[in-house]
Amino acid sequence: MYLNHHHHHQPSIYHHLSQSEIPDGEVLLADKVKEEIEFFTGSVKKTLEEHYDRVDQLPLEEDGTSGTGDDFDGNDQSKMVGLDVEVSGINNLLINRLSSELKVVAIEGMAGIGKTTLARQVYEHPSISSTFDCCLWVSIGTKPQIKDIMLDILAQMNLDSIDEIHETELSGYVWRSLRDRKYLIVLDDVWGPEICYELELLFPNNSNGSRILLTTRMHNVACYDALNHCIRKRFLNKEESRRLLHGKVFFDEDSCPPQLEEAGKQIAEKCEGLPLAIVAVAKHLSKADKTLEYWKVAEDEISAIFSADVVMSKKLMLSYKHLPQHLKACFLYLGVFPLGYRIPVSKLIKMWCAEGFLERHKWNILEDTALECLSALVHRNVVMISAFSSRRKIKTCKVHSVFWHLCTKQADEDKFFHIMMNSNANQRPERQRRLCIHNNVLFGIKDVRKSMASVSNARSLLCTGPHHEYPVPKCLSFSLLKVLDAATFRFYEFPIEVVGLIFLRYLAFTYNGKLPASISKLRNLEYLIVQQYLSILSFEACRSYLPMEIWEMGKLRHLQVMGSDLPDPSSDSVLFYHLSTLIGISARSCTKKVLEKIPKLKRLGIQVELALDVPTKPLCCFDHLGYKLESLKCVIANPKVVVAQRLPVSIFELRYLRKVTLAGLGLPWHDMRSFGKLPLLEVLKLRCNACRGPVWRTDEVQFRELRYLLLEDVDVENWHADCYSFPMLEYLSIRHCYKLQKIPLEFGKMVGFGTTRTLKKVELVDCGESVVASAKQIVEERVKLGNESLQVYVKSSADDRKLKS
Repeated sequence: MYLNHHHHHQPSIYHHLSQSEIPDGEVLLADKVKEEIEFFTGSVKKTLEEHYDRVDQLPLEEDGTSGTGDDFDGNDQSKMVGLDVEVSGINNLLINRLSSELKVVAIEGMAGIGKTTLARQVYEHPSISSTFDCCLWVSIGTKPQIKDIMLDILAQMNLDSIDEIHETELSGYVWRSLRDRKYLIVLDDVWGPEICYELELLFPNNSNGSRILLTTRMHNVACYDALNHCIRKRFLNKEESRRLLHGKVFFDEDSCPPQLEEAGKQIAEKCEGLPLAIVAVAKHLSKADKTLEYWKVAEDEISAIFSADVVMSKKLMLSYKHLPQHLKACFLYLGVFPLGYRIPVSKLIKMWCAEGFLERHKWNILEDTALECLSALVHRNVVMISAFSSRRKIKTCKVHSVFWHLCTKQADEDKFFHIMMNSNANQRPERQRRLCIHNNVLFGIKDVRKSMASVSNARSLLCTGPHHEYPVPKCLSFSLLKVLDAATFRFYEFPIEVVGLIFLRYLAFTYNGKLPASISKLRNLEYLIVQQYLSILSFEACRSYLPMEIWEMGKLRHLQVMGSDLPDPSSDSVLFYHLSTLIGISARSCTKKVLEKIPKLKRLGIQVELALDVPTKPLCCFDHLGYKLESLKCVIANPKVVVAQRLPVSIFELRYLRKVTLAGLGLPWHDMRSFGKLPLLEVLKLRCNACRGPVWRTDEVQFRELRYLLLEDVDVENWHADCYSFPMLEYLSIRHCYKLQKIPLEFGKMVGFGTTRTLKKVELVDCGESVVASAKQIVEERVKLGNESLQVYVKSSADDRKLKS
């Protein structure tokens, strides 16, 4: 069922106008465009209601074993694009005659990406039928029955005596029937490793080159014990998406009218490379008017087309229904962020914890449990990784647009959250647990304020989107709030209403002033994030002081207050036993009294503002750091060239330190020896004259565990490293180091211990030609040693050039 079934029901804009009605100006045409859009939107809403009812009534599987794969257009394999290389690669793995042992190959990917289609093209390839004398296709599904699977296998083998076999003898009969054959068995749509272990007993390893090919959405299936190879099914690129769309709409990818080319590209891009989504949109467009006006409207209403496609809705819903209950809440929560938004994982984790989705155990760190939940969603292929951090942890993530629309629809139905936009400002979202405000909403509108008042019992108020440059009216009459994310709003005065929200666990907002003593009323607060907006005031004028009462907030786990002074606690102040992250405080706040009250501090960010007329030693704060610290960031915001800092000897005691970021300190390069001897240091970032001097020598065993090194805007000219330093380095980034002559050529040689270096990637941004030449020389040296994995990326802002070696 589609949004428009017949051409005569939904004519183009110009079909609405007779020849005599076409105006000379544009006013009437604009009215007609508006009328057309309203007609389209009305039909969408009506059709969606019908489709939601149908989707809810559909079984998730037609039977226990089939109907859930990715073969989104099984009757038209000829128009699949972008599969040739993958088909060839999998064929080579399956036909490989160098190995006669039984091999298992998996195709992994999210719903609708074309795993089944790819497997089908491999299965039907002529080289397969000429290699294997027995080819079987078995659909597994979410509720597999081992008996039905065995009967299916035997039926495909055309064995006559199946009916005479007792159920207890089926497995042995299957094994004997395959024992003397060279077989290929496709196990389509596998949802768990358990069925794989059961099926292993049915398939003999007869050392004749037999193979098993399986498709799955689940990463734990793709990496189960007996697996030999895993192919991750990729998304289509922009050109492949366009070709698939045009091929499905016009039955020939080159037959698209020129006036629809650009609109077709835009529509295809909105499908984000997912074949299932492209096919769903193509089905709709093929039955509708092929006019530019209609295609532009369809582009704006593409979410409605996604939702109205029953096949796609069913396949996506299956991924959601298969989630454990606690993961369903975590997954739906991703919909509170804007479509296409790259979600900072650090923020997401804190919000999940504050919302109460996760069970709290005394022996587990809550944030670690949340990270495990995120990994589980990634491994189930419902969440995508956007970027990794320098420590190879997930830094940002996102959900595909089709899953985002599923999240928002399901969340609205379940009263999980409601997104308020200008388009639905007059709705009254009663009984919603969370209210999401997209920042294009105009708070001064009467309907908006009434709508917000109708959910006064909401537990979360989440403001997402771009930052507001101007203050907005405050709407904080939500006495039961646990989560208030207003970081995108600028407050010129402290929103005093906040201190009455005594159930708050998470509070984020933007404000440059001082926090009042009454902030301590928020005794349940666990995450306090106060960001600052840019100001032309001097540092002294805009310095923020935390009140002494902050020490009464003993449940704090994360405190982020940029450039603020944390007062020394009194003798009877409680321990900040749960506080593990302290970001943005001033160096003078890192006194012995303060840090002794935070015994489990793991992450510390210090912001230093040097007074112009007062000599300071900001690094003396390092003398009091706890030995459990894992991440340290120290930034001097206004470094003075005449001031050279020296690293305290106490840095040697930070033996658990894994990540260090320094900027503006002006340390002599000799002081890097102290960091070089830290046993667990993995990441070192030196920015904006963190070190000064023409020569950096690492001429002994240093940085044994370092994986990531960043040099940015430092004045080093000659960098010398011996064969024993940086043995584990994987990523080297050098940016805006204009004086540097070359990278040490030792990175292209064996480590002094006789082992191969692990360097995988070198990134050079605005570096001299001699640095680029040394990087290429390192690549050549690595090739001579038989290692071709090193990649060098070069980018110059002068000519916007990006090279890859």
